[in-house]
Amino acid sequence: MASSSEAVGYPAAPAPGAAGGVDLAAEVEEDLQQHIDDTLARIEVNISCVVVSSIRDCHFSVSIADPLLPDCPLISVSEGFCELTGYSRDTILGQNCRFLNDGCDIKPSDRMGLRLSAKTGKHFCSVLKNVKADGTPFLNLLDMRGLSVGKTETGEERFFIIGIQADVSEQGTEDLPLEHKTQMQHIANLIRDELVTALQQAAIITSQAVGDGEMGSITPHVEPKWILGEALIMDEMNVLGG
Repeated sequence: MASSSEAVGYPAAPAPGAAGGVDLAAEVEEDLQQHIDDTLARIEVNISCVVVSSIRDCHFSVSIADPLLPDCPLISVSEGFCELTGYSRDTILGQNCRFLNDGCDIKPSDRMGLRLSAKTGKHFCSVLKNVKADGTPFLNLLDMRGLSVGKTETGEERFFIIGIQADVSEQGTEDLPLEHKTQMQHIANLIRDELVTALQQAAIITSQAVGDGEMGSITPHVEPKWILGEALIMDEMNVLGG
């Protein structure tokens, strides 16, 4: 009988703790970044506006976190995430991504939105003050939404938190003009939609490779589903609808 991952056309995840599981997860992460780069190249060709023309300098990247594990830790990041933040995968996998705002002044409304999004999978988008591994501050446009990849053995929806990050430090302020933020979020939406199957694959493979299999197997959806709704209702300058 084919495994759940083979049923939707991608490699079967190794058993939790099996030899080669970490290597397979790393290969999936490398493929993710290639998907991101290819998507951005298509966006630049097909969309013409001042904001989009500068997306090469924004260094888009993707992260995957598991809300069923304690403190919703990162289980997978693209290579671009490591390049953006200066952290190696070994340093950050298994940690909640709040290490990026350690010592930073984060708005209470943004903290609430982050927590609610991590818990429910609802959409959250804002520009956050973050710091790199070497202490360099940067402005991170973070777009988060839950992706339901399949169902558990008990029939419950299994979702992971997908974060899309972009370095917008060149703007010089976390209060981006509404038009700029709208365009940047549009790009994040395009990346999310283009990568949905690859993200489903990455979430299932990496979660099982790092030992999440003890929570039971996942039967993948033929078409993974983004969780709808907003994590926090604020004025449109802080969070935009997705």
